[in-house]
Amino acid sequence: MMQQVSGGLGMTVLIYSKSRPLQQALQSSLYALGCKAVVTANTVEEARSLLSVQHVEAALITDAGGVHALQQMSPDLPILSLTGDETQSGIPSLKKPFRIQDLEASLIHSVSINTAQAPATMAL
Repeated sequence: MMQQVSGGLGMTVLIYSKSRPLQQALQSSLYALGCKAVVTANTVEEARSLLSVQHVEAALITDAGGVHALQQMSPDLPILSLTGDETQSGIPSLKKPFRIQDLEASLIHSVSINTAQAPATMAL
């Protein structure tokens, strides 16, 4: 049975993973979900460089150390942890193995949590 996905995420997502095959699999899934762009980083330095030149609306992290590093670099960036480590307080996580629909719902949820927690701004 084929999995149904909305295909309408329309966001740019950073994948932080030291595993190239996992990056590629996630990248394919994110494009199938309708992401407009997907960028990948193997190291904290690569992630920092990408975040300095690319607007990213969410990040998928497969390395527990990467969660802390990205929080330090970009505190307002919605992060979804795929580490399976439940100890990352305040960070939405998705337990492996997961279905593509679960990835989509979890990404939307992590972005909506971050948006709800962001301070309101007023245009003058």
